[in-house]
Amino acid sequence: MKTLRRIDIPNTLYYITIVTRNRQKSLLKDVELFWISWGNVQLEAWVIMPDHTHILVNSGENGISHLIHNFKLRYAIGYRKKYGDSKVWQNRFWDHVIRDQTDLNNHLNYIHYNPVKHGMVSDPFSYEHSSLNKFYMAGMYERIWGIKDDLTFEGDFGE
Repeated sequence: MKTLRRIDIPNTLYYITIVTRNRQKSLLKDVELFWISWGNVQLEAWVIMPDHTHILVNSGENGISHLIHNFKLRYAIGYRKKYGDSKVWQNRFWDHVIRDQTDLNNHLNYIHYNPVKHGMVSDPFSYEHSSLNKFYMAGMYERIWGIKDDLTFEGDFGE
Protein backbone atom coordinates (compact mmCIF):
# COMPACT_ATOMS: atom_id res chain seq x y z
CA MET A 1 0.00 0.00 0.00
CA LYS A 2 1.24 3.43 -0.89
CA THR A 3 2.38 5.64 1.99
CA LEU A 4 -0.05 8.48 2.57
CA ARG A 5 1.47 11.87 3.25
CA ARG A 6 -0.93 13.77 5.47
CA ILE A 7 -0.79 17.43 6.46
CA ASP A 8 -0.81 16.98 10.21
CA ILE A 9 -0.76 20.37 11.92
CA PRO A 10 -1.19 20.46 15.71
CA ASN A 11 -3.92 22.70 17.14
CA THR A 12 -5.66 23.18 13.79
CA LEU A 13 -9.35 22.86 12.88
CA TYR A 14 -9.97 19.90 10.57
CA TYR A 15 -12.95 18.53 8.70
CA ILE A 16 -12.80 14.72 8.89
CA THR A 17 -14.76 11.90 7.26
CA ILE A 18 -14.48 8.41 8.74
CA VAL A 19 -16.17 5.46 6.98
CA THR A 20 -17.04 2.01 8.29
CA ARG A 21 -15.58 -1.11 6.67
CA ASN A 22 -17.55 -2.07 3.56
CA ARG A 23 -19.99 0.69 4.49
CA GLN A 24 -21.58 -1.53 7.12
CA LYS A 25 -24.44 0.34 8.77
CA SER A 26 -23.21 0.01 12.33
CA LEU A 27 -22.61 3.51 13.73
CA LEU A 28 -26.17 4.16 14.86
CA LYS A 29 -26.25 0.75 16.55
CA ASP A 30 -24.39 2.21 19.52
CA VAL A 31 -24.14 6.01 19.50
CA GLU A 32 -23.03 6.06 23.14
CA LEU A 33 -19.93 4.06 22.16
CA PHE A 34 -19.20 6.70 19.51
CA TRP A 35 -19.13 9.43 22.15
CA ILE A 36 -17.24 7.41 24.76
CA SER A 37 -14.56 6.59 22.18
CA TRP A 38 -13.66 10.27 21.75
CA GLY A 39 -12.57 10.44 25.39
CA ASN A 40 -12.04 14.09 26.34
CA VAL A 41 -11.85 15.32 22.72
CA GLN A 42 -14.37 18.09 22.02
CA LEU A 43 -16.03 17.87 18.60
CA GLU A 44 -16.89 21.29 17.18
CA ALA A 45 -19.52 19.89 14.76
CA TRP A 46 -20.68 16.41 13.81
CA VAL A 47 -23.13 14.18 12.05
CA ILE A 48 -23.26 10.45 12.74
CA MET A 49 -24.67 8.52 9.80
CA PRO A 50 -25.23 4.74 9.69
CA ASP A 51 -22.00 4.04 7.77
CA HIS A 52 -19.87 7.16 8.15
CA THR A 53 -19.35 10.28 10.20
CA HIS A 54 -18.31 13.83 9.37
CA ILE A 55 -16.78 15.96 12.11
CA LEU A 56 -15.04 19.26 12.71
CA VAL A 57 -12.38 18.92 15.38
CA ASN A 58 -9.27 20.67 16.62
CA SER A 59 -6.32 18.36 16.08
CA GLY A 60 -4.83 19.07 19.50
CA GLU A 61 -1.16 18.99 20.41
CA ASN A 62 -0.47 15.52 18.96
CA GLY A 63 -2.04 16.15 15.55
CA ILE A 64 -4.99 14.69 13.69
CA SER A 65 -3.50 11.29 12.83
CA HIS A 66 -2.96 10.51 16.51
CA LEU A 67 -6.41 11.77 17.47
CA ILE A 68 -8.27 9.75 14.80
CA HIS A 69 -6.15 6.64 15.40
CA ASN A 70 -7.06 6.72 19.10
CA PHE A 71 -10.77 7.22 18.38
CA LYS A 72 -10.92 4.38 15.84
CA LEU A 73 -9.01 2.04 18.13
CA ARG A 74 -11.19 2.76 21.20
CA TYR A 75 -14.37 2.41 19.16
CA ALA A 76 -13.24 -0.84 17.49
CA ILE A 77 -12.28 -2.43 20.82
CA GLY A 78 -15.62 -1.45 22.39
CA TYR A 79 -17.58 -2.56 19.35
CA ARG A 80 -15.87 -5.96 19.21
CA LYS A 81 -16.53 -6.53 22.92
CA LYS A 82 -20.24 -5.87 22.41
CA TYR A 83 -20.91 -7.25 18.93
CA GLY A 84 -18.00 -9.55 18.09
CA ASP A 85 -17.35 -8.21 14.59
CA SER A 86 -13.69 -8.23 13.64
CA LYS A 87 -12.99 -5.08 11.64
CA VAL A 88 -15.08 -1.94 12.08
CA TRP A 89 -13.39 0.84 10.09
CA GLN A 90 -12.25 1.40 6.55
CA ASN A 91 -8.51 2.02 6.43
CA ARG A 92 -7.49 5.67 6.66
CA PHE A 93 -9.77 8.70 6.83
CA TRP A 94 -10.45 11.84 4.82
CA ASP A 95 -9.11 15.13 6.18
CA HIS A 96 -9.26 18.75 5.16
CA VAL A 97 -7.65 21.70 6.96
CA ILE A 98 -10.16 24.51 7.45
CA ARG A 99 -8.65 27.56 5.81
CA ASP A 100 -10.97 30.48 6.53
CA GLN A 101 -14.51 31.42 7.60
CA THR A 102 -16.02 30.69 4.16
CA ASP A 103 -14.41 27.24 4.15
CA LEU A 104 -15.66 26.62 7.70
CA ASN A 105 -19.22 27.66 6.80
CA ASN A 106 -19.21 25.42 3.71
CA HIS A 107 -18.10 22.39 5.74
CA LEU A 108 -20.56 23.11 8.56
CA ASN A 109 -23.36 23.25 6.01
CA TYR A 110 -22.24 20.00 4.41
CA ILE A 111 -22.15 18.24 7.79
CA HIS A 112 -25.58 19.47 8.78
CA TYR A 113 -27.24 18.80 5.43
CA ASN A 114 -25.83 15.25 5.16
CA PRO A 115 -28.91 13.44 6.57
CA VAL A 116 -31.09 15.18 3.94
CA LYS A 117 -28.57 14.45 1.19
CA HIS A 118 -28.70 10.75 2.06
CA GLY A 119 -32.51 10.68 2.24
CA MET A 120 -32.77 9.96 5.96
CA VAL A 121 -34.87 13.06 6.72
CA SER A 122 -36.40 15.96 4.81
CA ASP A 123 -35.84 18.41 7.68
CA PRO A 124 -32.19 18.49 8.84
CA PHE A 125 -33.28 19.77 12.27
CA SER A 126 -35.15 16.51 12.92
CA TYR A 127 -32.01 14.38 12.66
CA GLU A 128 -30.91 13.72 16.23
CA HIS A 129 -27.29 12.69 15.59
CA SER A 130 -26.09 16.07 14.36
CA SER A 131 -24.80 19.28 15.88
CA LEU A 132 -27.22 21.41 13.82
CA ASN A 133 -29.51 22.20 16.76
CA LYS A 134 -26.48 23.32 18.82
CA PHE A 135 -25.61 25.82 16.07
CA TYR A 136 -29.26 26.88 15.72
CA MET A 137 -29.44 27.62 19.46
CA ALA A 138 -26.28 29.74 19.07
CA GLY A 139 -28.07 31.78 16.35
CA MET A 140 -25.97 30.51 13.46
CA TYR A 141 -28.83 28.94 11.44
CA GLU A 142 -32.42 29.88 10.72
CA ARG A 143 -35.03 27.22 11.47
CA ILE A 144 -35.98 26.91 7.78
CA TRP A 145 -32.40 26.24 6.64
CA GLY A 146 -32.05 23.13 4.49
CA ILE A 147 -35.76 22.39 4.28
CA LYS A 148 -37.07 24.55 1.46
CA ASP A 149 -34.32 24.13 -1.14
CA ASP A 150 -32.08 21.28 -2.19
CA LEU A 151 -28.59 22.42 -1.31
CA THR A 152 -25.59 21.53 -3.42
CA PHE A 153 -21.95 21.70 -2.45
CA GLU A 154 -18.89 22.16 -4.60
CA GLY A 155 -15.75 20.38 -3.53
CA ASP A 156 -14.72 17.07 -2.10
CA PHE A 157 -16.01 16.00 1.29
CA GLY A 158 -14.60 12.49 1.58
CA GLU A 159 -17.68 10.49 0.73
